Amino acid sequence: MKNDLTCEVVQDLLPSYVDHLTSDVTNTAIETHIRECTDCRRILSDMQTPEPVPAETATDASTIDFLKKSNKRNKRRILAAILIVTLLLGSIWGYRTYFYPAPLKNTALIDYAVTVKDNKTIQIKGSLTDQTLGVAGIDYSCDPDHPETVTINVRTNRISAAGHNTFSDKKTETHAVKKVYVNDQIAWEDGTSILPKAAQIYATIHPYIGDMSANEKTLAALGISNVFSIANFKLQTTETPYGWTIYLDDAFTKKQQTTVEKTMKNYAMVILACTKNLGSVTFSYTLDGKTTDFTYTKEQGENEFLGTCNYFRSSATEFQTLLAKTGILSDPVFSRLSGNQGYRLTEQLNNVPDAEITGTIQNEKQNIIKQYESYLPTNSWSPGSINKSFSSEKDALAYIGYKNLRSFALPQKADSISVNATADKKGNICYISLSELYSCADGQINVTAAADLYTESSNTGSYIDMDYPSYEETPDAVSTNELYTTVSGDTWQLITTTSQGDDFNDSIDAYRTEDTILYGIHISYPSNLKESAQAELKKILENGIGQN
Repeated sequence: MKNDLTCEVVQDLLPSYVDHLTSDVTNTAIETHIRECTDCRRILSDMQTPEPVPAETATDASTIDFLKKSNKRNKRRILAAILIVTLLLGSIWGYRTYFYPAPLKNTALIDYAVTVKDNKTIQIKGSLTDQTLGVAGIDYSCDPDHPETVTINVRTNRISAAGHNTFSDKKTETHAVKKVYVNDQIAWEDGTSILPKAAQIYATIHPYIGDMSANEKTLAALGISNVFSIANFKLQTTETPYGWTIYLDDAFTKKQQTTVEKTMKNYAMVILACTKNLGSVTFSYTLDGKTTDFTYTKEQGENEFLGTCNYFRSSATEFQTLLAKTGILSDPVFSRLSGNQGYRLTEQLNNVPDAEITGTIQNEKQNIIKQYESYLPTNSWSPGSINKSFSSEKDALAYIGYKNLRSFALPQKADSISVNATADKKGNICYISLSELYSCADGQINVTAAADLYTESSNTGSYIDMDYPSYEETPDAVSTNELYTTVSGDTWQLITTTSQGDDFNDSIDAYRTEDTILYGIHISYPSNLKESAQAELKKILENGIGQN
């Protein structure tokens, strides 16, 4: 074949030839030309020979090494910066969560009691219901426009929970005090301590029945859901007097109607006092299988409770008086746990000054401190407890050493006499209970006499609150109450609990308070020995229990 390709054409085609982009015909022509042309063959050879990689110089290696080290340093700096920012944010969060003493705004988490001595010295004692919080401080502040009003704020944090969950503090103001608040909740007013529950209900007073959110806050503060099961509501606001119907899921028998409707009346009166434009409250419930309505009007309540709703809500003191009258704080209440009549015993005791406990019980201080120091969470016992038995009442009274604590003067020698007490981490006695036990009627009637008192070191309060019957122990029992006055003029509260089955004994409980002491008698007996048990109780009370 004749090769007509010139060197210029071949050299233009060589790059494509080297990259295998030319056709077979072109390849044959180029290869024929190369065999005959030395210059083109040399150029092709140069194209097919790889270019040598320049050797790395010392300067280049140094530059590369510097860049690598610089890159590593930058990475370390970035990681360190991220770590520092993370630690800083974590420290801020930890400080705010565990160390920062923030004011506790939810007053419901504080169980407290406030007293004011001589209208100037304010004392607050209490504990936190949230066990993850600890008390970090107590603040007092006065309203500039009303310096007679003092507000107490409890500051808390998480870290203090390991130290103490209770608190006690005192401050003397330079001016006369008329009102004391814990946060926004009234706690003391013109010589009267306001119980936390009373203050919580008082804080829900609102002007309009149409404000359903405010209505539900009143019911929640009352704790009405612990007594009745509420299904629904209906408001009548088209014309006055306005009404509120509360529909219940509860079903009762005719035998229970009197007790049930008495409880409904009590709650209705407080609801009327809390809602300024409300005229009546209706409870709709099932009675012997039929729907029944119980309506209580504002006029009925004001006549029965001897005061207008405006009067009762005019001050926390008067409102608390209404709550006492209705029984929501202290009188008989209905419990839906068994559907029978029950009784709630509530008593407020004064605290005994620590200095007035002069007996040898004070020698237990170092033992108590050691209990707390050696206590481990895995222990089956709790620190701060004192349990001591005595052969005579005289020895037990001397051990306590409180001059106002009286002898039980029981009609027969006690089989067992003991003193149980609790103390704080510093060894200060907080609570003391003296108890004596004996049996009679061939061991079928068992008698327990007890005296309880709380000292100034007690941070748990000295408010007694007990329900009868005890539904966990006697779920079908019925408890009734009455007053008994002895020949010498002592008045006792008697609570008789009757079991509905053969598995439990019946019982009579008698209580009387004397300023700082709650005296109690508990008699347990089989139902066929009721008269004998009553006679035994009368003998004890008339003997003058609690008399020196």
